[in-house]
Amino acid sequence: MARLSRNELLFVALGAVLGAVVAYAVKTGLVAPNGALPPFAIVLIGLGLVELVAGYAAGRSPGTLVGMPARFLAFVVGVCVVLLGGKFA
Repeated sequence: MARLSRNELLFVALGAVLGAVVAYAVKTGLVAPNGALPPFAIVLIGLGLVELVAGYAAGRSPGTLVGMPARFLAFVVGVCVVLLGGKFA
């Protein structure tokens, strides 16, 4: 199994932070947990926007900074943080 690069580890960490932000938004009532746009979709859209902005800032195409395993891991970590934030916060 290949190791994750620094950019990919940073992307996974941003997924966790984004999950915490979405969990806080759900807890405060800004995002409905069973609404038309569920919290996991907000995490997915946020990760996509982060990758687009990072690619634009680095001057590279959006899909070249982060590999697919890191994208999947960032999404899973973000969703798990949202779920844990809803249970324990």
